[in-house]
Amino acid sequence: MFLKELLTLKRGFDLPESKRISGKYLIYSSNGIAGMHNAFKVKGPAVITGRSGTLGTVQYSENDCWPLNTTLYVSDFKGNIPKYISYLLETLHLEKYGSGSAVPTLNRNHLDLIKVKHHDILMQQHIVDIILLLYF
Repeated sequence: MFLKELLTLKRGFDLPESKRISGKYLIYSSNGIAGMHNAFKVKGPAVITGRSGTLGTVQYSENDCWPLNTTLYVSDFKGNIPKYISYLLETLHLEKYGSGSAVPTLNRNHLDLIKVKHHDILMQQHIVDIILLLYF
C-alpha cells in the first residue's frame, strides 16, 4: 500500500518571529520546538516532520500546536492511530527522500508514493503498546 493511503501530509504554516505572541501552544520547526504562540493551527495529536533543512526527524505532540512552513504534518490519519503513524514515519528514514542541493527539501508528492506495510487497528495498538513498554 502507498503512504498516501494511510495518511495525508500537508505543508506547515508561515509564522515569522515578528508575528509570534507568547502563549501556550508549541511551535514546531524542522529542527524541533521553535517557541510558543498564543494560537494553534493543528489540533492534537499531531505528527510533524522536517520538510526543509533538517529532514526526517519525526515529532509527536498530544496537544494542539503550530507546525511551521519548514515542516510537513499529518492532516488526516485516515482512521489510523497517530502514535503508530509517528513510529511508522520514523522507520521510513524520510531524510533519504530529500532533494535540492543547497537546502534539502522533502516533496510530499514523492512521499505519497512510498510503499509501506499496513497493519490493522488492533495490531497498530499492539505495536504502540510494545514500543512504549520497551522504551518508556
